[in-house]
Amino acid sequence: MKGWQITEKGVFEFIERDASLVKDGQIKIRITKSAITSTDSALYMGLGEYPIIPVRAATGVVSESISDSFKKGEKVIISPYLQSAPKDPHHRDENPLVSDVKIMGVHTDGFLRDFIVLPCENVISMPDGIEDEHAVFVEHIALALKTLEVLGVERNEYVAILGGNSLCNIFAQLVLYYHAIPIVIDTNNELLDVCRDSGIYYTINPTDTDCINRVLELTGGKMAEHVVFESRARLPFYSALSLARKRGRAAIMGFNIFADKIDLNITPILKKQLTFTGINNGCNEITSAINILANKILRFDNLISHRVPFNDVPTLIKDLNVNPLNYRSILIQH
Repeated sequence: MKGWQITEKGVFEFIERDASLVKDGQIKIRITKSAITSTDSALYMGLGEYPIIPVRAATGVVSESISDSFKKGEKVIISPYLQSAPKDPHHRDENPLVSDVKIMGVHTDGFLRDFIVLPCENVISMPDGIEDEHAVFVEHIALALKTLEVLGVERNEYVAILGGNSLCNIFAQLVLYYHAIPIVIDTNNELLDVCRDSGIYYTINPTDTDCINRVLELTGGKMAEHVVFESRARLPFYSALSLARKRGRAAIMGFNIFADKIDLNITPILKKQLTFTGINNGCNEITSAINILANKILRFDNLISHRVPFNDVPTLIKDLNVNPLNYRSILIQH
């Protein structure tokens, strides 16, 4: 196995290890595509434990399998979640959020390598017609679906989304698909342009538009039934809550690694009597996310800004931390 490992803050090391033996219930996967996410950048900058092989999003082909469920050479999508979805069919009604899930590429070694041995439950056959470049977004889709479920978004309701990155773009597209109305808010005009190209009607840049008045105008003076703050959004959390109507719902959607960066002011939650929650994974939604991909519901045309060779990843992540606005989603060619 060959891969890249972060050994300390700002330091990548190329590693070579003996291949792991495949045991019962496991599959050996050759990684074909993977994607750099903001968690990889954060790990590189010291927000994590070392050493670790980063990258949490990948697809591949079966190299070796003892299971009858997979054949050698079969294209697969990899789930990064180390906790399987609950087998109790009533569990989702009792507790729709899985809070103790561990994620490959964050808590344990991830996919920035050529081969990996995984439990069968973390590998899903890729349906015909799904492109590898789209399949790397499966965790984004799963997290977005979970957020929709937890908020209980209904037809014709307004959803204000603070953040315009790929996760927010996918979430907004799903809001539209379920016949609600997304409003994407970001200070980066390029991201807002990509959202509009993805079919999102309403976008706001608060640096040149009064956000509250614009949302008042769009919602007929009622404000948004739902407000979603993406954990990496370069906007104050307080401004998100100001867009919610009384007794509305608000959520932080994203990854725990960025939680310390959010400056919380809960006064509007109390004043408006908002229902508030956090969603940090889509553990139970991977299968639904793959169905979304298979039905070609989402547009991915402009989400990927860079495609880079495997050997160039350390240089890219270094520049990503210096010039983050130059990048959207980054695809790695293995």
